[in-house]
Amino acid sequence: MEGGIVPATQAGTTVAPNCRPVVPHSLMPFLIEPRHLKRAARECMRRASAPGADGQSWASFRYGLDERLDDLSEQLRSGIWRPGPLKLSHVVAYTGKRIETVIPTVSDRVVHRAMRRAIEPVLELRVFAPWVSGFRRGRNRLTAVRQAAEHLGQGRTWTADIDVQQASAGATTAEVIDWLADALHDGTFLARVRTALNALPDPIVPGCGLSPLLINLRLSRVDAQLRGLSPVRFADNYCLFASSRAAAESAYATAARALSEVGLRPHPGKSRIRPSAHAEDLFLISG
Repeated sequence: MEGGIVPATQAGTTVAPNCRPVVPHSLMPFLIEPRHLKRAARECMRRASAPGADGQSWASFRYGLDERLDDLSEQLRSGIWRPGPLKLSHVVAYTGKRIETVIPTVSDRVVHRAMRRAIEPVLELRVFAPWVSGFRRGRNRLTAVRQAAEHLGQGRTWTADIDVQQASAGATTAEVIDWLADALHDGTFLARVRTALNALPDPIVPGCGLSPLLINLRLSRVDAQLRGLSPVRFADNYCLFASSRAAAESAYATAARALSEVGLRPHPGKSRIRPSAHAEDLFLISG
């Protein structure tokens, strides 16, 4: 073991034979050790993305990569790291919907990716429900459709179909850190995450490398109140399966209350009670 840290299989947990997974006391090694930063950088470089506000591209970042990462590591270690400027941008979904986004510098994207690689295995172990798909490795829309088909096949043919309105909007950095602190107990690491989020116009703004993970973390607080309601969630779309209209309406009301507790609500134009549905018709991306 290195410095008393339990070695990790991915970025934060290890599984020994006949033992429960162990979360290391500190996540900082996964943020400051150059080998972890290099792995995060390589994952970022696999994606085609534009330069940030400083104009630096991935092609130029690769030159002197080891030295750049050593410097970044020292900044993160000492606490002097500060995010660079953001470029404001937008994307247009295939439905025509315009989504406002930000583009961090390539250096900051490496930090965001390293943070996500450290946090994600812990949340998978301690927080995320098995009926949640989207923004998770190996869990996509097809996973959600298969789980929905199981409920429908068992006679739960009434569905409370809830699309969450603006799932990434309205949270504060303090709230996000509190949510993370329920699962992570490394104050130094959380301080670095707070620094990253404070530089954003919104802590879950699209374009930040942590945004997909934090959407799931935010909704996990809703998920915890729905466990007995035959739920399936894909990204920000819930389906609660029931054997009668009354039960589906009750499930809808429970979910709406749970969403309100985290400052969210069902989208009024996309949420409804379905008397019957085919699994393939659920969890469609409609913008």
